[in-house]
Amino acid sequence: MSTAGSAIPTDIETFAFWERPHHERLAAFKWLRENDPVSWHPPAESLLLPPEANRYGFWAVTRHADIVEASRNKNFQSGQGVFMEDIDVATVKGALSFLVEDQPRHTELRGIVQSAFSPANVRKIDGWIRQHAHDLVAEMAPEGAADVVTRLSKVLPGLIFAHYVGVTDDEMRDRTVHAADQLGSWNDPAYTQTMTPMEVFGSAAQTLAATALELAALRRVEPGDDVVSWLVQTEFEGERMTDHDIASFFVLLSGASNDTTGHAISHSLIELQRHPEQKAWLLEDFEGRIDNAVEELLRWRPPIIHFRRTAREDCTLGGAEIKAGDKVVLWYESGNFDDTIFDDPFTLDLTRRPNRHLAFGGGGIHFCLGSALGRQLLKCALREVYTQLPDFEIQEPKVGFSNIFNSMRHLPATWTVS
Repeated sequence: MSTAGSAIPTDIETFAFWERPHHERLAAFKWLRENDPVSWHPPAESLLLPPEANRYGFWAVTRHADIVEASRNKNFQSGQGVFMEDIDVATVKGALSFLVEDQPRHTELRGIVQSAFSPANVRKIDGWIRQHAHDLVAEMAPEGAADVVTRLSKVLPGLIFAHYVGVTDDEMRDRTVHAADQLGSWNDPAYTQTMTPMEVFGSAAQTLAATALELAALRRVEPGDDVVSWLVQTEFEGERMTDHDIASFFVLLSGASNDTTGHAISHSLIELQRHPEQKAWLLEDFEGRIDNAVEELLRWRPPIIHFRRTAREDCTLGGAEIKAGDKVVLWYESGNFDDTIFDDPFTLDLTRRPNRHLAFGGGGIHFCLGSALGRQLLKCALREVYTQLPDFEIQEPKVGFSNIFNSMRHLPATWTVS
């Protein structure tokens, strides 16, 4: 559909919309921000659920200010799910932990795991990240060509996740990395040839949960310096995580680290090649400029395109009258191109400052705990590619189909072997 008065299709609930070129989708969001910033849409087409199981429409929140307001307003809650689809709440909570919990349970669980993502702990694993990134690129270098998705973008976050949570056994690590990749791949033909999309998601979540329980039992007896050890030992206001809580958080962490950071690495490499003057500016002083550059790359192609909330009570947002129980979808990618916040938003500018992008959400209690870790992974991957493969050149990328992730399926590249 097109919103009344629009010559631009704004049918963001359809598969057809997400098959259009990226610039056309951005143009549709621009029209919505300027003309219908909190717009009503029919039920979203879903890869996970049949139409009869996904019966309710949603409000699309497209302006930066409204996204921030909804993110920080307790009236907009996550306990009914964060996807547009009406997936069974118990299923979602089993895979997404406190991401789909509201107060007070959200505070209890987040308080326990907060230490795992403190700046001090992220700095502690900086050496792991640098070494894994260096080794993966060094392994590729003598070949002169590779698919960067399968050799770096997907593998690096998975290796760091496995290292971070204390997986040291090779078989368990491979199983964990594979399941983490599968969790967000319910629309990938490599998996859907033999399973339905929901089976892809469900079997991966079950594998990861079983691994978490195995690790938790081990770390209660033999604690180490890793996330699972911290989780089984830590209390918050006298509360500890149950086995179910640990398994659910493990699934959330594995999917978040794999899908979001891996896609960010791929898209950043593409955009730097598409904007050679920006790449040249970065490489003139990589260490001095990479922190600022990463923020703009995340604004330009945020790994997560949207998350949903559900209104607890009747309210008004962006001029729209929202009823209790209505689904409210926050379109982060749209907010990142809002020209009331960003000067010249459709220009990639690695010098942009300040940069109030929404790549990690709009603030509030659900702000991404792993944001520092994600930034570090992205920086290390870019550093090693441009250091070890100086004439690195991407060929024809193959973008994944998704309305949740800015995904990348294949990224073939070549370089000169020294």
